[in-house]
Amino acid sequence: MRCRRLCYFKRGQAIVETALLLPLLMLLTMGSADLGRVFYYSIAVTNAAREAARQGTYYDPTANPPANTYDDYADILAAAQRDVPTDVTLTMSTIAPLHCLTGPRSSWSANYPTDPNTGYVYICFDGQDNPPPSTATSTIQVTILYNFQPVTPLADIVGASTVHVEASTTMQVQHQQ
Repeated sequence: MRCRRLCYFKRGQAIVETALLLPLLMLLTMGSADLGRVFYYSIAVTNAAREAARQGTYYDPTANPPANTYDDYADILAAAQRDVPTDVTLTMSTIAPLHCLTGPRSSWSANYPTDPNTGYVYICFDGQDNPPPSTATSTIQVTILYNFQPVTPLADIVGASTVHVEASTTMQVQHQQ
């Protein structure tokens, strides 16, 4: 008789322990998935910045006359947009500065987009923003500021409702030798 009561209570204990630990285990699992997603998008944004800068510096000797045929804002932005996953939206910045970010990186937080999973592309020709040149003659700097939103619902508690991802690449413009 005594064994039956003890066995009955042990089954109830397992259900209670599972109910208490399941939310914690789910939070850890979803947090791990979000961490992987942050790294994935960070790599994608970095590759997009590199590809966009490389696209702008490309010298085409077969063009008539030979020139940097992709050395403009539209072609560089299009190269960045082609190199990110389809759920990422990259656009040119709508807030000043429009092309060249200056100052320390810690001061750039006001330049991030407010919409989740979107990014602003800053394309800086020769380090000049005012007035912006139409083509680059020496360097092209492409900076992407991306606003990542995790799917973990409790990320707000730890202050991670959005994660800022930044990638910047500077390359020299190719010329005819």
